[in-house]
Amino acid sequence: MKRMELEVKILDIKKDAFIKKIKAQGATLKGEVHQYLYTYDLPTIYGRFIDIREQIKDHESDIKVETAIEKLKLLFFELDNLLTEKDKKQLKEIVGMNNTSSLCTKKNLLEILKNPRFIRFMKKFHNNSKKWIRVRQTNEKATIAVKHILADNGTSLQQMLETEIEVPSIQEANNLLEALGFAYKSYQEKERVTYVLDGYELDIDTWPGIPTYVEVEGKDEKDLEIILKKLGYTMEDTVSCTADQVYEKYGKSMFDNRELKF
Repeated sequence: MKRMELEVKILDIKKDAFIKKIKAQGATLKGEVHQYLYTYDLPTIYGRFIDIREQIKDHESDIKVETAIEKLKLLFFELDNLLTEKDKKQLKEIVGMNNTSSLCTKKNLLEILKNPRFIRFMKKFHNNSKKWIRVRQTNEKATIAVKHILADNGTSLQQMLETEIEVPSIQEANNLLEALGFAYKSYQEKERVTYVLDGYELDIDTWPGIPTYVEVEGKDEKDLEIILKKLGYTMEDTVSCTADQVYEKYGKSMFDNRELKF
């Protein structure tokens, strides 16, 4: 399942008081769970680029070349969501355009991929901190998801593209990823209590070592403003960031240790 998430967080809430307030407004309890999460890094962008480029050079196999170009499109989509204005300016000087996705339609694609200046440009991109694999156990349900933070396009809201599938167990998911050559980067635990208010899900998240916060999801900014107003907040009272960035706001890092437990 693939979906786009648009969410904000309300930090530093008093859990019991918040629950009492929303229950008085008609919120109903959906579930209370303890979650266990493993995260994995994807292979480096530059490493994938070199591998794909070598496949495109293989003119003896049309299928191999066509497949490689499709892989390149996906990689360049990922890369374009990372580019800074400085990167875009540098890229335009090298290839005449400020994004990489458009290169896949060029007849001289292979020449561009072999251009020493373009190769040096690609060498800057290693592990993508904005895209990772997550394995999660929630009660009896286990899932594998690829989480991808997209460029904000000038807004203050973080857009997250999530592709998720259910798996038999967290152990089998980890075994599968290890068989594919991945080693988990971190293990984390958190508690989540979910209420539903007027059709909106309110996730109350408690992580080790930081104050509890509420995560609110909506279709767009106006949709978020509706539920936030009912809760007594505005967009200015929220942040739009990942859990590890929340830790940073408290001067901590959730990756100081490989395991984060209660």
